[in-house]
Amino acid sequence: MKELSSRIDPGLRVKELGGLYINFDGSKSKTVSNSLKKLKEQKSQDELMKKSVIGPELEKRDAVPPYRESKQAAKLKRKEEREKTTGAGWFNMRAPEMTEELKGDLKALKMRGEMDPKRFYKKNDRDGFPKYFQVATVVDSPVDFYHSRVPEKDRKITMVEELLADAEFRQ
Repeated sequence: MKELSSRIDPGLRVKELGGLYINFDGSKSKTVSNSLKKLKEQKSQDELMKKSVIGPELEKRDAVPPYRESKQAAKLKRKEEREKTTGAGWFNMRAPEMTEELKGDLKALKMRGEMDPKRFYKKNDRDGFPKYFQVATVVDSPVDFYHSRVPEKDRKITMVEELLADAEFRQ
């Protein structure tokens, strides 16, 4: 006669779990539950030891580090993190790294009133460059292929190069 299997063997033998992980013979497997408890305890002890000051190189240190940060140090750290971005109101925009190309583009934007004397622009409200800004690339619409687009041979990398290539502006 055929005999039904009373256990499922996944082919993996884990020593900590006691080998088989499902047992249908009716008796509760104490080795599995005990080994799982031991694993949980070991994991919680490892997490606690990560936070602990006591470590393998404790004897080599001159002083034991403080358990907590002082309120003033935590406040300074929060202030530094806050100054890196504009905040949630401006979608946490980060300050870009200032390069020579970006400086040239910002100068050209600042002096746009002098480029075309017939066009009016609002007065600049700040002396230096802004701390937070973003640079974007204008993507042409495929609908305006023949009418309102700049041909590829006339396209330049920066605004300053476009202005220098413009013959009317150079005059």
